[in-house]
Amino acid sequence: MSPSPKNTPENTMEILKTIHKIMQDKKCEEIAVLNLESVHSYLSFFLICTVNSAVQANAVAREIKKALKSFKLPHKETDKTGTSASSGWTLLDYGEFIVHIMTPEKREYYNLDRLWRDAERIELS
Repeated sequence: MSPSPKNTPENTMEILKTIHKIMQDKKCEEIAVLNLESVHSYLSFFLICTVNSAVQANAVAREIKKALKSFKLPHKETDKTGTSASSGWTLLDYGEFIVHIMTPEKREYYNLDRLWRDAERIELS
């Protein structure tokens, strides 16, 4: 499978802001937006947030999927990645954008923020 074409910078920022706003509206905690372009050859952005329950994780994932349909991004279904809200880690793969919705326990255990500490943090607030 060939990589998807890159979005325009304006479109990329609109997508990041859309996901970030949904995370804020759904009361996610510890929201992080990481730009991985300078530290990884084919990953562009990680959006990571902490949720307190599977119900909250499902609500966040559902809203993000609904909102991003209009951008026509390639999307790999969560079930195919082997992650789900019941596992404590929901992953939404949109090629250039990878969304991680995690419980506090999974976030602490996998510590993606530390793993990708060389990535630039983007402030969207």
